[in-house]
Formats: sequence, structure tokens, C-alpha cells
Amino acid sequence: MRLQDWERNGWRRRHKTSPKEMRDLLGVVERDLADGATEGLSADGRMNIAYNAALQAATAALAATSRWNRRR
Repeated sequence: MRLQDWERNGWRRRHKTSPKEMRDLLGVVERDLADGATEGLSADGRMNIAYNAALQAATAALAATSRWNRRR
């Protein structure tokens, strides 16, 4: 499925991304990567933090294309 199909189906809409929004998203990625390296965390805890970092990085990549995903 192409991203254009997502837009046609209403799963994605146009969005004007601001520099602040990008900084905020990438800041979450950096924070989560640092938090995931904390000693004493369980493997599950590290996985959850790493997953959130990857999710925010993907969100930033979509935001950089001036488009944003939305959930139904």
C-alpha cells in the first residue's frame, strides 16, 4: 500500500510541520534512547523504551514530509 492510498482512505492528512514540532519529536527520541541505556532496567522495559523511540523517529520522518498519520 502506498502513502497516497492512506491519504485517500483518510488514514493520513496534510499537516504543516513546524521546526519546534520536529525538535520536540527528535528530543523524545534522544531522551528515550538515553533512558533505555539506564542500568537495572528489565529487558522488557528497555524494549518498550526503544519501541517508543522508534515510533517517535518514524513520526518525525512522516512529519518531515509535511504529512501526518492519524488513527481512526
